[in-house]
Amino acid sequence: MAPQWLSCSTAVLLLLVHVAPVVTQSCARGPGGIPGIPGTHGDNGNDGVKGEKGESGETSHPVKAHKGVSGIRGPPGRPGMKGETGMPGSLGQVGRQGPKGRSFNPSYRESSFFSQKRTISQIPDLDTPIDFNSPIRPDLDEQFQGESLTNKTFLSTIQGVYFFSYHISAKTRVCLKLVKGSENLMILCDTFDGFLVTSGSAVLELNVGDEVSLQVQRYNNIVTSLSSTSHIFTGFLIFPTG
Repeated sequence: MAPQWLSCSTAVLLLLVHVAPVVTQSCARGPGGIPGIPGTHGDNGNDGVKGEKGESGETSHPVKAHKGVSGIRGPPGRPGMKGETGMPGSLGQVGRQGPKGRSFNPSYRESSFFSQKRTISQIPDLDTPIDFNSPIRPDLDEQFQGESLTNKTFLSTIQGVYFFSYHISAKTRVCLKLVKGSENLMILCDTFDGFLVTSGSAVLELNVGDEVSLQVQRYNNIVTSLSSTSHIFTGFLIFPTG
């Protein structure tokens, strides 16, 4: 009887040992534990199955608007910077050979000149060539006398550039004109309270056959007294152009 009771007591004691902690935990919660160390990353997973093709989006067409009205033209901009010097161009073609020049002989030059004075005690008519009838230095050799005036005018025999000048004595006022053919090239007037000597000059280009004369226009108060006359007309070739 005693051993059976002892067995039962031992069983009850063991049961109480296992039940006691459970009751104690249900009555008071203990402190939390320390977090564990994180584990290592796992391997990458395999690619998933390819999905189905999605539906296409809506198609849109751009709408072209009407052209607007042109705006007001703006002011010009400032000049730009000067560009760099360009590269030299290529050489051009050789030009045609010019005509052969005339040979030069220092002992001979084409010349054409005259210098005449008026020794006529008669008033010249208006708009007609004044007659310069006498050389200024009749004592010079013929080669230095120059050309004589034909019909009171100088006749060009060499094409070239000429110089002309005149000096005329008058009283109070006078108007003179230098005429080439029928063209009035120069008109000069002079006035003074008393006697005067007026002068003028011009450079003309003449062709062969051109005529040049000095004429009175409007006021014709040329002095005609031979003792006080000073009427001179001079011209000479500067250089030929023919």
